[in-house]
Amino acid sequence: MRLILGLATGALVISGAVNINLSAYFLLLIANLMYGIFVWLASKNADVWLDWLNLIFDTAMTIAVLQMSGRASSPFVFLVYFWLFAMLLVNARYGDLRALPLLSGVGLLVFALGAWGDQNLPAYLAVNAIGVGMFAFTAQTLLRERRLGRLDPLTRVLHRGAGIERLAEKIRRREAFDLAFVDLKGFKQINDSFGHVVGDEVLRSLAKRLAASVRARDLVIRYGGDEFLVVGPVHTLKNRLQRVFMQPLATSKGLVRIEGDIGIVTWLPGRGMDLNSLLAMADAEMYRMKYTIIREDRKRAGGDMVHR
Repeated sequence: MRLILGLATGALVISGAVNINLSAYFLLLIANLMYGIFVWLASKNADVWLDWLNLIFDTAMTIAVLQMSGRASSPFVFLVYFWLFAMLLVNARYGDLRALPLLSGVGLLVFALGAWGDQNLPAYLAVNAIGVGMFAFTAQTLLRERRLGRLDPLTRVLHRGAGIERLAEKIRRREAFDLAFVDLKGFKQINDSFGHVVGDEVLRSLAKRLAASVRARDLVIRYGGDEFLVVGPVHTLKNRLQRVFMQPLATSKGLVRIEGDIGIVTWLPGRGMDLNSLLAMADAEMYRMKYTIIREDRKRAGGDMVHR
């Protein structure tokens, strides 16, 4: 966005197609260049704050260009729609509808402040409000379809491919989180005893409980079969997930009690752990917990036999 903004304004200013103060334009160009260098340096250790800073900077730059190039009659009005479209593409990767109201609101704010002081402001805002509304309607349809394509058909949580992509993005954005590897115990026995229809009901209900145990911005991923990955807040995810297995699940054949093995690892920025290593550690921790419980059960069983 910043590169195209600079090239577009530069081409139009140099060609004389836009009447804009050259000194002000070069100040904007220098600010754009300096901010680009800052982003390049900061991105290695940045968190989500950099995304918000980018949003603020891009908004301010677009408003400044609109103000300096004619306000309501500025030929750069297309840049606002270009920015909205670029942000839509970013969010379409995840089918995230929550960002849409924010994007639409920022777009309207840019139009209002970019043309502030112009006598044609009311008519200008009315026209572009319709344009932003059409963008929001189209984007909502696109994001909803994109989201449905990223969900596991049975459980309606993220499928493995989409989930791993989101997890990699969290690591890239340097967000701290806990990753839980959840393995449902005795799922084969549930299928053998009650049938695969009930087995599917158990998986759907478990996925709903897992999703309800974490925040809306966290992740629940069907990793495969009866295995799930859950990404949640640091140091609280374990207690959240343990409550998932406290009550039996309601199925068409009655209540079915379930248990799960949970392995949890923490990812923090600066530790240098890549995605594959993180998944391997979570898997190993799950198996460690599984066999720890098995050994404890055997010890208790042996103690009961000696006691008798």
